[in-house]
Amino acid sequence: MSVFLAFGLVIVGLVIVGGVILAMDVARGDVGGGRHTLERANRVLIVSTDEVTREGGERWIAAQRKERPRMQCFVMTGEDGQDLFMDVQATVERNRPDAVVMVRHEEESHTMLEGTFGRLKDDLHIPVDAIYVSKEVPS
Repeated sequence: MSVFLAFGLVIVGLVIVGGVILAMDVARGDVGGGRHTLERANRVLIVSTDEVTREGGERWIAAQRKERPRMQCFVMTGEDGQDLFMDVQATVERNRPDAVVMVRHEEESHTMLEGTFGRLKDDLHIPVDAIYVSKEVPS
C-alpha cells in the first residue's frame, strides 16, 4: 500500500467521524445556540432552584407566552443537587418536553457547565439552555 493511499484513507476516516459528530449535535439541537432551541420548542420544562429563580422563570414564561401563546411550560423547583437532577430526568421521560430551561442566578458562571445545569446539559438527550435572573426581584 502506498503512503498516499494510507494518508488518504486516514483523511477520509476523519471526515466521516466529523460528519457523524456534526449529525449527532444537530439531532440533539446543540447547533445554533439557545435562541434557535427555544424558537423550535413547543413544550418546555423550566427548572428553578429557589424562590428567586422560580419567580424569574415565571416572568420568562409570561414574556414567552405573549409571543407564542401555544407554548406549554412545566415548572419544577427543587434544591440544586442529585435529587433535582433525578427529578428532571424522570419528568423529561414522563412529559417529553422539547427542551429544558434552567433558571440560574446572574452571578453563576455563564460559561462553565457546573452543578445540576452541567449534568443536565451533558446527560439529557434534549436541548438544555439557561436563563439568568438577578437576586433582586422586580415588583
